[in-house]
Amino acid sequence: MWFDKFDAVILYAVAAGMLSVSSALANDARAPSHDWSGFYLGVALGGAQSAAEPDTKAVHNGYFVANGVGSDRAQVNPTLQENINGQNVTGSVLAGYDFQSDSITYGLEADLTFMAFSQTESFGPVAYLTVPAAAFTTQTRVESDFQLSFRPKLGYVTGPLQFHVAAGPSISRFKTVHKFSDTFGGGNNLTFSDTKTALGISSSVGMGYMMSDGWALRSDYVFSYYPRIVGGASEFDGDGRVDFLYDSSFKSHNLRLALIKGF
Repeated sequence: MWFDKFDAVILYAVAAGMLSVSSALANDARAPSHDWSGFYLGVALGGAQSAAEPDTKAVHNGYFVANGVGSDRAQVNPTLQENINGQNVTGSVLAGYDFQSDSITYGLEADLTFMAFSQTESFGPVAYLTVPAAAFTTQTRVESDFQLSFRPKLGYVTGPLQFHVAAGPSISRFKTVHKFSDTFGGGNNLTFSDTKTALGISSSVGMGYMMSDGWALRSDYVFSYYPRIVGGASEFDGDGRVDFLYDSSFKSHNLRLALIKGF
């Protein structure tokens, strides 16, 4: 719930920022500007709020059942689909090139961000509704170390300030480990592991302040979304039939402060 509220606050902030930039474009199109054109390098330090959003499902395929007392799938699935949230410090290396025409800038930026996301969500032991004498335990861990993004960028310069918006493709690598065990019969244990290179989209909005000799300070907000970071199926009880199907998305909100050097 907190993460959803965070999403809403960020969306309102981004919308307000874009409206303010649009107003500036309309009312101050010929304002004096600094030269932001050319190649630049930068480093950034930030803090990210991220979450994996699993859509893993238990399958009624022999082991998990539905009867008059309840459904294993209806009971187990919510425990498999809880968001896996975490906060972490991020470090970024930036490289880009801007063109400038009067107060308008446009270009391309590459962004390599390091983030040690490693979070676990666990439940149990929980008694099965269908077999109250037996209980299950589940644990899911998601890890990611980096994001590499390439974002076309559009900006507006007024005085020493540059406002920009950008969006483009992003790539990252995710490791997902799911463990499930129960005490039904003689007991069963499962460990599923999947490592996947995932494609997503990254967008940013920010403001830079030109100091001197090509140096600039910049603050920005970066939103990244990966629609599919895990895929596959697993079998739990040795009968050769699928008992779990795996799927998850991932999103990250990153607020950063960067030091930029233009050349």
